[in-house]
Amino acid sequence: MQRALACAALLLALPACLALGPQGPQPPLTEATLGPGPVRVSAPRGYCIDKSSLRQLAGGGGFALLAPCAQLTATPGIAAAPALMTVSVMPQRRDAAPPDAEALAAAIAPAPVGAQGQAAGFVYAQVMQGGEAVLPGGDPRHWRGTRAVGEHLASLALYAPEGSPLAGREGRLLIGDLAAGLSAQPATADADAASDASAQDHEEAEAKAPDSPQRGFFARLFPRSN
Repeated sequence: MQRALACAALLLALPACLALGPQGPQPPLTEATLGPGPVRVSAPRGYCIDKSSLRQLAGGGGFALLAPCAQLTATPGIAAAPALMTVSVMPQRRDAAPPDAEALAAAIAPAPVGAQGQAAGFVYAQVMQGGEAVLPGGDPRHWRGTRAVGEHLASLALYAPEGSPLAGREGRLLIGDLAAGLSAQPATADADAASDASAQDHEEAEAKAPDSPQRGFFARLFPRSN
């Protein structure tokens, strides 16, 4: 995941060189299924999914990185403000409690939090430091959020250049659009059972960790900011 973020940062910094390999510009990808699980991500208007960033994560999860289509494809398109967004999903047990602001804040700590809230099951927070460590030339302020998607828990992040309106209120709206574009797809009985088993394995491992009761799934979804 760190390698994917580093590559994406270079893509945002060098738009003239984006996606120009031996086969030329890559076609825009606006929808994708994350990992082996039944979670579908649809990119907000003007943004695309970096196909090379798609990863299956240990335990049945998945990861995707998004950026403006014009930068990822090197072709004209809908204008979109520069931003780097990530989505990762992990299976959770059916009886797991829904995400809440308190758990999200605990996962982000000790980094200070600005605006925060919840809408339509999506919990979000503006983190006031650390964005520049992910995106070179980025604003320290960035957004993180989480929501349940079927039998999975999704985490989202948004990073923008320094001084960008997306580091403020506009970023909350954009990450909200990204969250709204996540959907659960029908799963087979075998996949459903595998998801439950994977979630149980994760929770059993967390039960052995000193901070697992407080952090739960968020411990893996949101590493602590420096």
